[in-house]
Amino acid sequence: MFIEEKAITLLGSCVGVFAVGINDTATGANLPSIQDHYNLPYAVVSLVFLAGFGGYLISCVLNSMLQNTLGTRGVLLMAGFWYASGSLLIAFAPPFPTVIAGLVLMGLGGGFYDTCLTSVVSHYESTKLMNIFYSFFGFGSLVSPFIIGALAKAGISWNVFYWVPFSLSVLVTLCHFFLFKNYAAPTEDENVEYQGLHGRLKQMMRMQIIWLGVPLTILGFAINNTLGNVSLQFNGLTLGRVFFSLPFIHIAERVGNTLLLLALSGAIAVFWTTHLIPLDWIMRKLLSPNTPGIISIVSARVPSSLRGVVISIVIGCGLIGATLGPLTFGVVVGKVGLKILPPVVIALASLSAFMFWLVPPREKRD
Repeated sequence: MFIEEKAITLLGSCVGVFAVGINDTATGANLPSIQDHYNLPYAVVSLVFLAGFGGYLISCVLNSMLQNTLGTRGVLLMAGFWYASGSLLIAFAPPFPTVIAGLVLMGLGGGFYDTCLTSVVSHYESTKLMNIFYSFFGFGSLVSPFIIGALAKAGISWNVFYWVPFSLSVLVTLCHFFLFKNYAAPTEDENVEYQGLHGRLKQMMRMQIIWLGVPLTILGFAINNTLGNVSLQFNGLTLGRVFFSLPFIHIAERVGNTLLLLALSGAIAVFWTTHLIPLDWIMRKLLSPNTPGIISIVSARVPSSLRGVVISIVIGCGLIGATLGPLTFGVVVGKVGLKILPPVVIALASLSAFMFWLVPPREKRD
């Protein structure tokens, strides 16, 4: 692949995942305003999180099949349509059930963006590029709370914010229409290329890396989102993916990830005894390479023709971990207290570090 084509597809991928990040933190930031506007109890208004999760999960299930049928550009254009439609619905502050429907559509579009574009970047087999790609998701997540806060400070209604993701999705859709016009995912195995979904799944299930990559992804997402409940330093996660993680691409995968997870465990232990704010920031930076690193490790060990379905399954399982982790954490903390978090996270991080040493080496390809 020529460097110009590689740069163009990477640019298109980063722009798309930035749009996904915009919505990632917007729902939580807007939750108090939504609750006040509709005068609903928290138990009801919190359904907004389930709505986004549902749409995202559906897209993870369908992405591989649709990407094989419609092509990468077709899926991206469809993602833009759903994302823009959901944003437009919410922008008019409709009845609350319609807001839920809008968030489902945004989750659907965001999930297609995430899984489809991650599969695109995974073909580069570069941990550095995967980190750069996911840093744009972090930038989007970092930007939206500031926009929402500025609108609230100016006395502007909460629903006006959704014109931002709507406008952005229109621009991203136009961008993808041209940038991915001639894009075709590379393939190494022509026999696999013409297999149906059942055949691909059957071949995938025989791979050792899948049985390690899925639990590693679940653990990574669960640790990330659970720490997010007690950490205010999301910028540490974003900047860590841009700068901190890049030196680790020159270190062996097992050694690098083990060092990061052990350092994370140490930082958590010290933070909960000293409560030093700089350690909070350091924790997020140490965790930053985890998710892109796992996805890069898994995708590099499967044939190009299987990466679409593998990425969809891995991200879908990670989404389950991202949801169940904080949910379980909340239930346990309600009964035991916050003191239980450090040993649990340290145990999960140690388990992840051990599992990295079970990852099989890359197969040499011509």
